[in-house]
This record gives sequence, C-alpha cells and structure tokens, in this order.
Amino acid sequence: MTGRRILLLCVAGLLSASALLAIAILLVGRFGSTEGKILSSTALLAGYGLIALPAVMLFDQGRLRALALATASLAAVSAALALASVWTPSHPEALGRSMGTATVLALACTQVSILSARRRERDSVVVRRLFAASCGTGALAAVAASALLWAQPHAGTYPRLLGALVVLDLALVALQPVLARARPAGPVHRLRVVRSAGEPVDVTIEGGDLATAAAKAIRSVERDGSRVVALEVGEPGPS
Repeated sequence: MTGRRILLLCVAGLLSASALLAIAILLVGRFGSTEGKILSSTALLAGYGLIALPAVMLFDQGRLRALALATASLAAVSAALALASVWTPSHPEALGRSMGTATVLALACTQVSILSARRRERDSVVVRRLFAASCGTGALAAVAASALLWAQPHAGTYPRLLGALVVLDLALVALQPVLARARPAGPVHRLRVVRSAGEPVDVTIEGGDLATAAAKAIRSVERDGSRVVALEVGEPGPS
C-alpha cells in the first residue's frame, strides 16, 4: 500500500478505537486511572493523526514532499511525547515543555501544508501575498509560543502579544480561501500528467486556454524535480 493510504487508514483506525473505547468505558461504568490513560492515549493519537492529514493531501498531489514529510514527522514526534507524558508517573516538566514545543511546530507546519494544498495557479496577487504573510505569522507564533513555554517571559504583556499574533494569523488564513473563491471563475482544464516514475498526477487548472493550462500543469509537477513524459487532456469543465 502507498504511504498515503497507510496514513489514512491509521487515522481512521485511531478515531474508531477512541470512540469505541469511550463507549465501552462509559457503558461498563468503571473509569479508573488506567482506563483514563488508555482513553487519553487513543484520543491524542487520533488528534495528532488529524494534524498529519494535510501531509497526505500534499503527498496525494505530488507537491512539496519535504514539507509533507516535515509535517508528518513533527506530528509523530508530538504524539510520542504526548503519550510519554500520559504514561510517565510524575513526568518531568521538561517533557511537557518538549511536547508543547513539538505540537506548536507541528501545527505551524500543518497550517502551511493546508494552505499549500489549497493554492491554485490562478490565485490573485493578494491571495499569494496573504499566503506568504500567513506563513510568516504562523512561524513567528510557533517560535513565540515555544519561547513562552521555555523562557516564561513577562506574564502580563507577552501572552497578550502572542494572542494578538495568533488572531492575526488566523485572519490571514481565513481570508485566503474566501478571496480565492470570490474571484470570477474561468474555464477549468482537467489534465493528467505522467511522470518518469510512471505515477500519474491529476491536475486541475482554472482559467486560460489549453496551452497555458498544460504549461502550468507541467511546471507544477516539475517543481519537485520530476520529469514529465506524457500529458492527457480530460473533458473541459464549465466556465
């Protein structure tokens, strides 16, 4: 099986296991320390699995594999540290801080991965600039949150500034799909690009003529270092 399918099946399995365990514990009526740790562990694994899902989207699109790998890796490291904090009696403070740092870094990578997977060639200049700005605010917020965990700066001002930065970041993220969809739609070209490794990639290009769409599709695949050997044209979509 492909890595994408394995990751999706793992996330589905963790979500199902978490729900079944919660139902079983509630029906049995016994909720001791061990049951609580088991339920917390499955819930954490399911949550971190969802954080890793944007990496699957990038792998599926054949784009930005380094970013996808970083997102999945940070989610896995965060999950491992979270499990250690649940099962380690009187876990050291450094473990909790390490888990928090890994989690905020994973969330920052997840944000960039989601926005990268959403990006289209026809995005306006404003949307592209918002994307760049949100990448910067997301990274800055992750670094600032990590500093708060480890250095614990002034408790009055620093959390307020961090909160304002997070709100700004969320606003930049939310504006991108809204403004992208507000742009008038053009013709849609559905293309299948075959790489030298024999793996076809389905690409949808909005706007422009067929020649321009084909050039954009080829460039989008070749950005990752792949070589295009064939191009198939599907039925054009509605304008």
